Amino acid sequence: MPSPPQLEDLIDVVEGRHPDGDPLAYLAEAVMLAVQLDEMGDQLVGYFVDLAREAGASWADVGQSLGVTKQAAQKRFVDTGRQPRRKGVFARFGAQARQVVVAAQEHAREAGSDMIGTGHILLGLIDDPKTTAARAIAEIGSVDEVRVAAGSALGPSGSRSRSHIPFAQDSKKVLQLSLREALRDGARQIGTEHILLGMLRDEASAGASVLTRSGVTRRKVEDWLADQAV
Repeated sequence: MPSPPQLEDLIDVVEGRHPDGDPLAYLAEAVMLAVQLDEMGDQLVGYFVDLAREAGASWADVGQSLGVTKQAAQKRFVDTGRQPRRKGVFARFGAQARQVVVAAQEHAREAGSDMIGTGHILLGLIDDPKTTAARAIAEIGSVDEVRVAAGSALGPSGSRSRSHIPFAQDSKKVLQLSLREALRDGARQIGTEHILLGMLRDEASAGASVLTRSGVTRRKVEDWLADQAV
């Protein structure tokens, strides 16, 4: 298990960013790094609060684990407007990312599937060509090729399902990884690009296999996103 960064490690980071040895530059860099670490700590705790709530933990349980009261835990982990956050990773999904989830459910329903797989999520990612994920796939590979391959990977369609369709375990993992990608990116909300990166991080998933066979790799997506940010 990797150890958390030590003080000496952080000092090395600060000094490494300013090899000229300017003490005031060191100080300014140290302040910025301290703020980043504080924000990352809050995000880390928030990530596992979301997972605990998704698993069914009450606010009293969360507060006990945090060493605070139930009320204090709720006050810290609520959205503006004083409404409790939605459970799990969906609390941070942006509008387009939520639409991907809705589209994935609809693809699973149309196919008569009893579970929402990563192939359904992938089809949801390319439904709207204007989203960041769909644009990345189109420019790196071929949307049409990905659509055909994803559809083939799902197998023959059954009768249209009318009941609630749960997420398969690998799909849950991809959605959790999308939250991790958003935190890694410093984003306040999960975007379609984070879902795409989360899928590619789970190389064993069917969705990732379809993407990589079509030439859409995690490294290429990261490079494409970096180019868009310039």
